[in-house]
Parts: sequence; structure tokens; C-alpha cells
Amino acid sequence: MAKVLPLLFQKRHVLPSGRMQIYISPVDQTPTLKAALASTDGLGICMYSDKKEAQHLFHIGTRVTIDDFNQERGSPLIKLTVSGHNNFKIQSIKQTTDGVFWGETTSLPCWEEIAINKEQQLLAIRLKKMFEKFPDLDELYKCKDFNNLSWLCQRWLEILPLPTIDKQHLLNKPTCLNTYDYLMSMIKTSH
Repeated sequence: MAKVLPLLFQKRHVLPSGRMQIYISPVDQTPTLKAALASTDGLGICMYSDKKEAQHLFHIGTRVTIDDFNQERGSPLIKLTVSGHNNFKIQSIKQTTDGVFWGETTSLPCWEEIAINKEQQLLAIRLKKMFEKFPDLDELYKCKDFNNLSWLCQRWLEILPLPTIDKQHLLNKPTCLNTYDYLMSMIKTSH
């Protein structure tokens, strides 16, 4: 079933079961924030890259809801805390006169939960260390699912500075197993 969502374009990525803080401009993006708050469906966070040669918007995004928003003292930006629910594929985009980009989206199935085995525990151990090292990241996640390979792979895709094209390719797969293989190959080549 297609949904029409207000869209925000970000270089950082949030995925299903993920949480992230993003900053938006009150000048340009307040209409998008208002549209998202008025909707029961939330908004879409879309990945893009702006390499020197060209900007590129990718076709897979994540539907999120806004948990909190505020404007920090002395900052011109509005900080949103969002929670990811499901990925979607963008069918079309239009912009309204108030500057809001609306995307017609088709929901993609979430990766099913996979209990980690002994070999896969390395991803959990390293993510726990990452949370210890970055308390702000740890604080975002009240519920952690270190025994679920899908949850672990999605958190790593959010955190690691991987090429967006690679993330999009992996998110197009029906399970997290390709992402797991990709992450393990990175770990093995880094040693």
C-alpha cells in the first residue's frame, strides 16, 4: 500500500528500530516539520550524497516518527529525535508551494529477527564497546537487542561511514545476512 509522506533529505541514516538526532533549519524546513507532526504516519528520511560531481537522491528511505524536538540555546537549528519504523521505496516526489517535498512511497518488508550465533557475537561485542565510547548514542537506545542479528546489522549501517550506494544495495536485500557478510569482511580486512 502506498503512503504519501513529507520527506527530509539527510546524509546520515536512520533505519528500522533505530533512533537518531537530526538538525533541521527553521527557515527552510519548518513546513516539513509541521506536516510531519500533523500526520499519523510521520515523515520519510531519505538518503542522499552530494559528491563534488553531482547530487544524488537514493530511492530507499525510512519512515520515522518524531519523539522530541527543541531548539537548543544559541543554535539557529531545530534538533529532532526520531525513531525509525520501516524502510520504503520512493515511487515519486513532488514539492508543494510551501517548500515541502512529498514522496509517494511503498513500504518494504522489515528484516526478520535472527538470533545471533557464537560467530556473530563479535558484532554485538563491538557495538557494546561503541555505546560505551559514545554515551549520547547509548542514551538514544533504551531498548537494545544485542541478540538479534538484524538489529545489530542495522545499527552498524547507521553508524559506519559507508558509501550510501553500498547501504542502499544492502537494504534492498530480503534479510540481513548480506549485511552481516559485508560487515565481517570489513572487520577481517581491518586486522
